Amino acid sequence: MDSNQTLPQIDIPRDMIHLGVGQPSNHLLPVKELEKAAAHCLSKENSFFLAYGEDRGNANFRQTLAKFLTGRYPNRVDPEQLLITNGNSQALDFICTLFTNPGDTVLVEEPSYFLALRIFADRKLNLVSIPVDDNGLVTNVLKEKLEILKPSFLYTIPTYHNPSSVTLSLKRREDLVKICAQNDLLVVADEVYPFLNYSDDPPPPMGNWIDTCPLISLGSFSKILAPGLRLGWMHTNVVLIKKMAKAGLLDSGGGFNPFTSEIVNSVISLGLLNTHIQRLKKVYAQRLEIFCHQLRMNLPKQAEFKIPKGGYFIWVKLPDNMDAQSLRKAAQKQNVDFNHGALFSHKKGLKNYIRLSFAFYDEEVLAEGAQRLGKVILENLS
Repeated sequence: MDSNQTLPQIDIPRDMIHLGVGQPSNHLLPVKELEKAAAHCLSKENSFFLAYGEDRGNANFRQTLAKFLTGRYPNRVDPEQLLITNGNSQALDFICTLFTNPGDTVLVEEPSYFLALRIFADRKLNLVSIPVDDNGLVTNVLKEKLEILKPSFLYTIPTYHNPSSVTLSLKRREDLVKICAQNDLLVVADEVYPFLNYSDDPPPPMGNWIDTCPLISLGSFSKILAPGLRLGWMHTNVVLIKKMAKAGLLDSGGGFNPFTSEIVNSVISLGLLNTHIQRLKKVYAQRLEIFCHQLRMNLPKQAEFKIPKGGYFIWVKLPDNMDAQSLRKAAQKQNVDFNHGALFSHKKGLKNYIRLSFAFYDEEVLAEGAQRLGKVILENLS
Protein backbone atom coordinates (compact mmCIF):
# COMPACT_ATOMS: atom_id res chain seq x y z
CA MET A 1 0.00 0.00 0.00
CA ASP A 2 1.22 3.53 -0.75
CA SER A 3 0.61 5.14 2.62
CA ASN A 4 -0.79 4.60 6.06
CA GLN A 5 -4.51 3.94 6.12
CA THR A 6 -6.25 5.04 9.29
CA LEU A 7 -9.63 3.44 9.85
CA PRO A 8 -11.97 3.95 12.80
CA GLN A 9 -11.28 0.48 14.21
CA ILE A 10 -7.69 -0.08 13.11
CA ASP A 11 -4.49 1.58 11.89
CA ILE A 12 -2.96 -0.14 8.88
CA PRO A 13 0.79 0.54 8.58
CA ARG A 14 2.37 1.43 5.29
CA ASP A 15 2.63 -1.53 2.87
CA MET A 16 0.54 -3.74 5.18
CA ILE A 17 -2.30 -5.82 3.75
CA HIS A 18 -4.71 -6.41 6.64
CA LEU A 19 -7.00 -9.23 5.58
CA GLY A 20 -9.07 -8.88 8.73
CA VAL A 21 -10.69 -5.53 7.88
CA GLY A 22 -14.47 -6.07 7.83
CA GLN A 23 -15.72 -2.95 6.10
CA PRO A 24 -16.26 -1.79 2.51
CA SER A 25 -13.49 -0.34 0.37
CA ASN A 26 -13.48 3.45 0.38
CA HIS A 27 -14.39 3.55 -3.32
CA LEU A 28 -17.46 1.40 -2.62
CA LEU A 29 -18.89 3.97 -0.22
CA PRO A 30 -21.84 5.66 -2.00
CA VAL A 31 -20.78 9.30 -1.80
CA LYS A 32 -22.67 10.48 -4.88
CA GLU A 33 -25.82 8.59 -3.88
CA LEU A 34 -25.76 10.09 -0.39
CA GLU A 35 -25.11 13.56 -1.81
CA LYS A 36 -28.15 13.19 -4.06
CA ALA A 37 -30.26 11.83 -1.19
CA ALA A 38 -29.18 14.59 1.20
CA ALA A 39 -30.10 17.26 -1.35
CA HIS A 40 -33.46 15.54 -1.85
CA CYS A 41 -34.35 15.48 1.84
CA LEU A 42 -33.03 18.97 2.58
CA SER A 43 -35.14 20.41 -0.24
CA LYS A 44 -38.29 19.62 1.75
CA GLU A 45 -40.04 22.52 3.42
CA ASN A 46 -40.66 20.54 6.60
CA SER A 47 -37.43 20.12 8.58
CA PHE A 48 -38.95 17.81 11.24
CA PHE A 49 -35.96 15.48 10.92
CA LEU A 50 -33.74 18.09 12.58
CA ALA A 51 -35.81 17.93 15.79
CA TYR A 52 -35.40 15.32 18.53
CA GLY A 53 -37.65 12.86 16.73
CA GLU A 54 -40.11 10.16 17.75
CA ASP A 55 -38.99 7.59 20.29
CA ARG A 56 -39.28 4.71 17.79
CA GLY A 57 -37.49 6.66 15.09
CA ASN A 58 -38.42 8.79 12.10
CA ALA A 59 -41.96 7.73 11.08
CA ASN A 60 -41.37 8.46 7.38
CA PHE A 61 -38.29 6.32 7.44
CA ARG A 62 -39.96 3.44 9.31
CA GLN A 63 -42.68 3.34 6.64
CA THR A 64 -40.14 3.34 3.82
CA LEU A 65 -37.94 0.77 5.57
CA ALA A 66 -40.95 -1.48 6.26
CA LYS A 67 -41.83 -1.41 2.57
CA PHE A 68 -38.22 -2.15 1.61
CA LEU A 69 -38.03 -5.12 4.00
CA THR A 70 -41.45 -6.43 2.97
CA GLY A 71 -40.15 -6.68 -0.59
CA ARG A 72 -37.31 -8.91 0.59
CA TYR A 73 -38.93 -10.89 3.44
CA PRO A 74 -41.54 -13.68 3.15
CA ASN A 75 -43.95 -11.87 5.48
CA ARG A 76 -45.12 -8.27 5.60
CA VAL A 77 -43.10 -5.96 7.84
CA ASP A 78 -45.13 -3.28 9.60
CA PRO A 79 -43.68 0.13 10.58
CA GLU A 80 -44.95 -0.48 14.12
CA GLN A 81 -42.61 -3.50 14.32
CA LEU A 82 -39.52 -1.33 13.79
CA LEU A 83 -37.39 0.76 16.12
CA ILE A 84 -34.54 2.74 14.56
CA THR A 85 -31.04 2.41 16.05
CA ASN A 86 -27.57 3.88 15.69
CA GLY A 87 -26.38 0.57 14.22
CA ASN A 88 -26.13 -2.90 15.68
CA SER A 89 -23.41 -2.21 18.25
CA GLN A 90 -25.55 0.49 19.85
CA ALA A 91 -28.60 -1.76 19.55
CA LEU A 92 -26.82 -4.57 21.41
CA ASP A 93 -25.75 -2.23 24.19
CA PHE A 94 -29.31 -0.85 24.37
CA ILE A 95 -30.69 -4.39 24.70
CA CYS A 96 -28.20 -5.12 27.47
CA THR A 97 -29.41 -1.98 29.28
CA LEU A 98 -33.05 -3.04 29.12
CA PHE A 99 -32.84 -6.81 29.53
CA THR A 100 -29.79 -7.60 31.69
CA ASN A 101 -28.05 -6.83 34.94
CA PRO A 102 -24.35 -7.39 35.71
CA GLY A 103 -23.76 -11.07 36.38
CA ASP A 104 -26.65 -12.29 34.24
CA THR A 105 -26.02 -15.14 31.84
CA VAL A 106 -26.14 -14.59 28.09
CA LEU A 107 -25.78 -17.38 25.54
CA VAL A 108 -23.42 -16.79 22.64
CA GLU A 109 -22.17 -18.88 19.77
CA GLU A 110 -18.70 -20.40 19.60
CA PRO A 111 -17.30 -18.66 17.59
CA SER A 112 -19.07 -15.29 17.82
CA TYR A 113 -18.58 -11.69 16.68
CA PHE A 114 -15.63 -10.47 18.75
CA LEU A 115 -16.87 -6.90 19.25
CA ALA A 116 -20.22 -8.16 20.54
CA LEU A 117 -18.24 -10.15 23.11
CA ARG A 118 -16.55 -6.87 24.09
CA ILE A 119 -19.93 -5.20 24.65
CA PHE A 120 -21.09 -8.10 26.83
CA ALA A 121 -17.83 -7.96 28.80
CA ASP A 122 -18.35 -4.24 29.43
CA ARG A 123 -21.75 -5.13 30.87
CA LYS A 124 -20.17 -7.71 33.19
CA LEU A 125 -22.30 -10.51 31.75
CA ASN A 126 -21.61 -14.20 32.25
CA LEU A 127 -21.23 -15.79 28.82
CA VAL A 128 -22.03 -19.42 28.04
CA SER A 129 -21.31 -20.70 24.56
CA ILE A 130 -23.24 -22.92 22.17
CA PRO A 131 -21.21 -24.57 19.38
CA VAL A 132 -21.68 -23.79 15.69
CA ASP A 133 -21.36 -26.39 12.94
CA ASP A 134 -21.93 -26.34 9.17
CA ASN A 135 -25.67 -25.82 9.74
CA GLY A 136 -25.26 -23.02 12.26
CA LEU A 137 -25.97 -22.96 15.98
CA VAL A 138 -26.37 -26.51 17.36
CA THR A 139 -29.89 -26.41 18.74
CA ASN A 140 -29.61 -29.74 20.57
CA VAL A 141 -26.87 -28.27 22.75
CA LEU A 142 -29.00 -25.15 23.30
CA LYS A 143 -31.82 -27.34 24.53
CA GLU A 144 -29.49 -29.09 26.97
CA LYS A 145 -28.13 -25.79 28.30
CA LEU A 146 -31.63 -24.48 28.96
CA GLU A 147 -32.34 -27.43 31.24
CA ILE A 148 -29.88 -25.98 33.75
CA LEU A 149 -29.64 -22.27 32.86
CA LYS A 150 -31.99 -19.29 32.80
CA PRO A 151 -30.19 -16.83 30.52
CA SER A 152 -31.34 -13.29 29.78
CA PHE A 153 -31.06 -13.81 26.04
CA LEU A 154 -29.35 -15.72 23.24
CA TYR A 155 -27.17 -13.78 20.80
CA THR A 156 -26.90 -15.39 17.37
CA ILE A 157 -25.65 -14.46 13.89
CA PRO A 158 -27.85 -16.72 11.75
CA THR A 159 -26.94 -15.79 8.17
CA TYR A 160 -23.40 -15.71 6.75
CA HIS A 161 -22.06 -15.86 10.25
CA ASN A 162 -19.24 -13.61 11.46
CA PRO A 163 -16.64 -15.14 11.51
CA SER A 164 -17.49 -18.64 10.25
CA SER A 165 -19.77 -17.62 7.32
CA VAL A 166 -22.12 -20.58 7.93
CA THR A 167 -25.88 -20.09 7.74
CA LEU A 168 -28.41 -21.47 10.20
CA SER A 169 -30.52 -23.95 8.24
CA LEU A 170 -34.29 -23.59 7.96
CA LYS A 171 -34.84 -26.66 10.15
CA ARG A 172 -32.49 -25.29 12.80
CA ARG A 173 -34.28 -21.93 12.67
CA GLU A 174 -37.59 -23.65 13.27
CA ASP A 175 -36.07 -25.72 16.08
CA LEU A 176 -34.50 -22.62 17.63
CA VAL A 177 -37.78 -20.73 17.60
CA LYS A 178 -39.64 -23.68 19.13
CA ILE A 179 -37.07 -24.15 21.90
CA CYS A 180 -36.98 -20.45 22.76
CA ALA A 181 -40.78 -20.19 22.73
CA GLN A 182 -41.00 -23.11 25.17
CA ASN A 183 -38.39 -21.54 27.45
CA ASP A 184 -39.52 -17.91 27.04
CA LEU A 185 -35.97 -17.07 25.97
CA LEU A 186 -35.30 -13.83 24.11
CA VAL A 187 -33.40 -14.32 20.85
CA VAL A 188 -31.26 -11.44 19.62
CA ALA A 189 -30.50 -12.17 15.96
CA ASP A 190 -27.71 -10.10 14.38
CA GLU A 191 -28.78 -10.02 10.72
CA VAL A 192 -26.49 -7.68 8.81
CA TYR A 193 -25.48 -9.95 5.91
CA PRO A 194 -28.62 -11.62 4.44
CA PHE A 195 -28.80 -9.18 1.50
CA LEU A 196 -25.18 -9.93 0.55
CA ASN A 197 -25.76 -13.40 -0.89
CA TYR A 198 -23.60 -14.54 -3.80
CA SER A 199 -24.33 -18.18 -4.56
CA ASP A 200 -27.52 -19.12 -2.73
CA ASP A 201 -30.76 -17.77 -1.33
CA PRO A 202 -30.61 -17.97 2.48
CA PRO A 203 -33.57 -19.09 4.61
CA PRO A 204 -36.04 -16.44 5.79
CA PRO A 205 -34.53 -13.98 8.29
CA MET A 206 -35.22 -14.63 11.95
CA GLY A 207 -37.51 -11.60 11.89
CA ASN A 208 -39.94 -13.94 10.16
CA TRP A 209 -40.71 -15.46 13.61
CA ILE A 210 -41.14 -12.34 15.78
CA ASP A 211 -44.67 -13.37 16.72
CA THR A 212 -43.70 -16.98 17.51
CA CYS A 213 -41.11 -16.48 20.24
CA PRO A 214 -39.45 -13.53 22.02
CA LEU A 215 -37.15 -12.31 19.27
CA ILE A 216 -35.41 -9.12 18.18
CA SER A 217 -33.87 -9.06 14.72
CA LEU A 218 -31.12 -6.46 14.28
CA GLY A 219 -30.54 -4.94 10.85
CA SER A 220 -27.96 -2.39 9.75
CA PHE A 221 -26.93 -0.20 6.84
CA SER A 222 -23.25 -0.58 7.76
CA LYS A 223 -22.62 -3.43 5.31
CA ILE A 224 -25.10 -2.50 2.58
CA LEU A 225 -24.62 1.28 2.45
CA ALA A 226 -21.97 2.86 4.72
CA PRO A 227 -20.85 2.10 8.30
CA GLY A 228 -20.29 5.78 9.08
CA LEU A 229 -24.02 6.40 8.86
CA ARG A 230 -24.41 4.58 12.19
CA LEU A 231 -27.94 3.59 11.28
CA GLY A 232 -29.85 0.36 11.77
CA TRP A 233 -33.10 -1.06 13.04
CA MET A 234 -34.71 -3.50 15.42
CA HIS A 235 -37.51 -5.67 14.04
CA THR A 236 -39.67 -7.30 16.69
CA ASN A 237 -43.25 -7.67 17.92
CA VAL A 238 -45.25 -4.60 18.92
CA VAL A 239 -45.21 -5.49 22.64
CA LEU A 240 -41.40 -5.45 22.76
CA ILE A 241 -41.27 -2.30 20.63
CA LYS A 242 -43.49 -0.50 23.14
CA LYS A 243 -41.33 -1.71 26.04
CA MET A 244 -38.12 -0.53 24.41
CA ALA A 245 -39.63 2.80 23.33
CA LYS A 246 -40.24 3.65 27.00
CA ALA A 247 -36.50 3.61 27.76
CA GLY A 248 -35.15 6.68 29.54
CA LEU A 249 -32.55 7.19 26.83
CA LEU A 250 -35.26 7.66 24.21
CA ASP A 251 -37.43 9.70 26.56
CA SER A 252 -34.53 12.08 27.08
CA GLY A 253 -32.97 12.27 23.62
CA GLY A 254 -35.78 11.32 21.28
CA GLY A 255 -35.46 8.71 18.58
CA PHE A 256 -32.05 7.59 17.37
CA ASN A 257 -30.51 9.31 14.37
CA PRO A 258 -33.51 11.19 12.86
CA PHE A 259 -31.44 13.25 10.40
CA THR A 260 -29.49 10.34 8.93
CA SER A 261 -32.74 8.36 8.85
CA GLU A 262 -34.28 10.96 6.54
CA ILE A 263 -31.27 10.89 4.22
CA VAL A 264 -31.45 7.10 3.98
CA ASN A 265 -35.21 7.43 3.53
CA SER A 266 -34.39 9.36 0.35
CA VAL A 267 -31.75 6.80 -0.65
CA ILE A 268 -34.41 4.08 -0.58
CA SER A 269 -37.23 6.18 -2.05
CA LEU A 270 -35.06 7.23 -5.01
CA GLY A 271 -34.22 3.58 -5.76
CA LEU A 272 -30.53 4.09 -4.94
CA LEU A 273 -30.24 1.40 -2.27
CA ASN A 274 -31.35 -1.51 -4.46
CA THR A 275 -28.89 -0.43 -7.15
CA HIS A 276 -26.08 -0.10 -4.62
CA ILE A 277 -26.71 -3.54 -3.11
CA GLN A 278 -26.60 -5.11 -6.58
CA ARG A 279 -23.28 -3.36 -7.20
CA LEU A 280 -21.86 -4.63 -3.92
CA LYS A 281 -22.98 -8.19 -4.64
CA LYS A 282 -21.29 -8.14 -8.04
CA VAL A 283 -18.03 -6.69 -6.71
CA TYR A 284 -17.88 -8.94 -3.65
CA ALA A 285 -18.73 -12.08 -5.62
CA GLN A 286 -15.82 -11.38 -7.99
CA ARG A 287 -13.45 -10.67 -5.10
CA LEU A 288 -14.55 -13.83 -3.31
CA GLU A 289 -13.96 -16.01 -6.35
CA ILE A 290 -10.46 -14.64 -7.01
CA PHE A 291 -9.45 -14.57 -3.35
CA CYS A 292 -10.53 -18.15 -2.72
CA HIS A 293 -8.68 -19.27 -5.86
CA GLN A 294 -5.53 -17.54 -4.65
CA LEU A 295 -5.90 -19.04 -1.18
CA ARG A 296 -6.22 -22.51 -2.72
CA MET A 297 -3.11 -21.83 -4.78
CA ASN A 298 -0.98 -20.41 -1.96
CA LEU A 299 -2.10 -21.92 1.35
CA PRO A 300 -0.76 -25.36 2.26
CA LYS A 301 -3.25 -28.22 2.14
CA GLN A 302 -3.20 -28.34 5.95
CA ALA A 303 -5.09 -25.02 5.99
CA GLU A 304 -8.79 -25.74 5.47
CA PHE A 305 -11.65 -23.44 4.55
CA LYS A 306 -15.01 -23.50 2.81
CA ILE A 307 -16.09 -20.96 0.21
CA PRO A 308 -18.75 -18.74 1.81
CA LYS A 309 -22.05 -18.22 0.01
CA GLY A 310 -22.46 -14.67 1.28
CA GLY A 311 -21.27 -12.10 3.78
CA TYR A 312 -17.72 -10.80 4.21
CA PHE A 313 -15.56 -13.52 5.71
CA ILE A 314 -13.57 -16.71 5.18
CA TRP A 315 -12.88 -18.81 8.28
CA VAL A 316 -9.64 -20.74 7.91
CA LYS A 317 -8.70 -23.70 10.10
CA LEU A 318 -4.96 -24.14 10.53
CA PRO A 319 -3.24 -27.32 11.80
CA ASP A 320 -4.20 -28.11 15.39
CA ASN A 321 -0.73 -27.36 16.74
CA MET A 322 -0.48 -23.94 15.09
CA ASP A 323 -1.23 -20.89 17.26
CA ALA A 324 -2.77 -18.16 15.11
CA GLN A 325 -1.82 -15.39 17.53
CA SER A 326 1.87 -16.32 17.27
CA LEU A 327 1.48 -16.75 13.52
CA ARG A 328 0.08 -13.24 13.33
CA LYS A 329 3.29 -11.76 14.73
CA ALA A 330 5.26 -13.56 12.04
CA ALA A 331 2.75 -12.45 9.41
CA GLN A 332 3.01 -8.80 10.38
CA LYS A 333 6.75 -8.94 9.72
CA GLN A 334 5.85 -10.02 6.17
CA ASN A 335 3.34 -7.13 5.84
CA VAL A 336 0.20 -9.23 6.01
CA ASP A 337 -2.29 -9.35 8.87
CA PHE A 338 -5.54 -11.05 9.90
CA ASN A 339 -7.84 -11.60 12.88
CA HIS A 340 -6.83 -14.60 14.98
CA GLY A 341 -9.44 -17.10 16.15
CA ALA A 342 -9.18 -16.55 19.92
CA LEU A 343 -10.75 -13.09 19.42
CA PHE A 344 -14.00 -14.83 18.51
CA SER A 345 -14.11 -17.11 21.55
CA HIS A 346 -15.10 -15.88 24.99
CA LYS A 347 -13.12 -18.87 26.32
CA LYS A 348 -10.07 -17.85 24.26
CA GLY A 349 -10.25 -21.09 22.34
CA LEU A 350 -10.18 -21.51 18.53
CA LYS A 351 -6.43 -20.80 18.65
CA ASN A 352 -5.78 -22.46 15.28
CA TYR A 353 -8.32 -20.39 13.29
CA ILE A 354 -8.02 -17.12 11.39
CA ARG A 355 -10.68 -14.83 9.90
CA LEU A 356 -10.07 -13.27 6.51
CA SER A 357 -12.19 -10.61 4.80
CA PHE A 358 -12.57 -9.92 1.08
CA ALA A 359 -14.61 -6.71 1.51
CA PHE A 360 -11.92 -4.06 1.89
CA TYR A 361 -9.35 -4.75 -0.85
CA ASP A 362 -9.63 -5.17 -4.59
CA GLU A 363 -8.69 -8.40 -6.39
CA GLU A 364 -5.06 -7.49 -7.02
CA VAL A 365 -4.34 -6.71 -3.36
CA LEU A 366 -6.27 -9.77 -2.18
CA ALA A 367 -4.14 -11.95 -4.46
CA GLU A 368 -0.94 -10.43 -3.07
CA GLY A 369 -2.29 -10.88 0.47
CA ALA A 370 -3.00 -14.56 -0.18
CA GLN A 371 0.54 -15.05 -1.46
CA ARG A 372 2.08 -13.37 1.60
CA LEU A 373 -0.17 -15.32 3.97
CA GLY A 374 0.57 -18.65 2.30
CA LYS A 375 4.32 -18.01 2.54
CA VAL A 376 4.08 -17.24 6.27
CA ILE A 377 1.98 -20.32 7.03
CA LEU A 378 4.35 -22.58 5.08
CA GLU A 379 7.35 -21.17 6.91
CA ASN A 380 5.69 -21.83 10.28
CA LEU A 381 4.49 -25.37 9.69
CA SER A 382 6.15 -27.70 12.19
